[in-house]
Amino acid sequence: MNNSSRRGFLKRATGLVATGFVANSALGNTIQRINPVPEEREMIFRTLGRTGVKLPLVSMGVMNSNNPNLLKVGWQSGIRHFDTAWTYQMGNNEKMVGAVLRELNVNRKDVVITTKIVLDRNLKKPELSAERKAQFLSRFTQSLERLQMEYVDILMYHDVNTMDEVLDPVVMEAMQELKDQRKIRFTGFSTHVYWPELLTATVDRGFYDVVLLSLNYSMAEDEASLKAMQYAASKGVGLIAMKTQCQQDWYKQNLPAEAQKFYEGSLMHSALLKWVLHHEVITTAVPGFTTFEQLQTDVEVAYNLEYTKDETKFLEDHNVKLAMQSVCRLCGSCRPTCPRGVDIPSLMRTHMYAASYGNVHMMKSTLHGIEQGSGLAECDNCTQCVAQCRHSVQIAGRIEDLRSLLV
Repeated sequence: MNNSSRRGFLKRATGLVATGFVANSALGNTIQRINPVPEEREMIFRTLGRTGVKLPLVSMGVMNSNNPNLLKVGWQSGIRHFDTAWTYQMGNNEKMVGAVLRELNVNRKDVVITTKIVLDRNLKKPELSAERKAQFLSRFTQSLERLQMEYVDILMYHDVNTMDEVLDPVVMEAMQELKDQRKIRFTGFSTHVYWPELLTATVDRGFYDVVLLSLNYSMAEDEASLKAMQYAASKGVGLIAMKTQCQQDWYKQNLPAEAQKFYEGSLMHSALLKWVLHHEVITTAVPGFTTFEQLQTDVEVAYNLEYTKDETKFLEDHNVKLAMQSVCRLCGSCRPTCPRGVDIPSLMRTHMYAASYGNVHMMKSTLHGIEQGSGLAECDNCTQCVAQCRHSVQIAGRIEDLRSLLV
């Protein structure tokens, strides 16, 4: 990242720290009208694996939004699936989802709600199984209270990184109990790490109904991911895509000035979202839009997956394909290259929340969730970062951004 780009990152991030959380509060309480969709057009629906639930191609990831009017317009635009979590906005995200649906008088059977439970890392030791289960159930009870619902449709074990986590018998036991009590309809997990092996192995266990995974254009040549998704779908597992549009400045940083204008506006978002949804094994995507303009761009994709000429040009552009190599896939191949054993993937994810999403809470939560002895503090006395990415992620620059922001 050059100096001007780094200054831009710090300006955005420090502004977010000062003001609290993302900037759609400027939208106030006014619901902006989006362009109406002609009545003769119909949204494209797909079935979420063996659950039998039919969803529009585009759902809403609510994590980054603190504007209830955005959810209202999303519902009015045809969105029928809202994805939240116990940890988002310290619980206020779930409260907002529940309040909006009640205000709109939505029939509970007409909406699909996903929430996710994250566990404290210090409880993940084998000998703390009873405490781990208790926390999982307690946090789910909190989620139901915040949502003011009797059940959620999909409950996910959130942010799992290893096979031991996703197949933790006490978490699976807790989920099964909730399912038997009809407090959840379907089980699932979400992961931010490179997931092909994790997905394939868990599918064979047959417990999870739904998986939320990262999928974006940086993985266009990744045959392992495609194979794993197809295998999961063949076994009836419903697949939902997140992190679909990358939300990074990569498409400008590595382009000549005269070419940057081509990538302004909604073109990038619609092209990248369509690319993800062209994979028919993906039932729906949960883009985290924070403006009405982004909402309209994403919802439009649910009506028509055909690429426009400009979208095709964008996806085929040599500069875009090169720049995509700077999107971190959280594959973990960089970790052995750091002599201090720093958890680089988690730091790259922390940088994403700060620079790309403007989500201060998730930035801090991810940073604090890193195991002691492998966090940002280990970089303090390092005079030169030697960690290497197998692609083109500028590890040293992003770590320096975080250090400058968090001092």
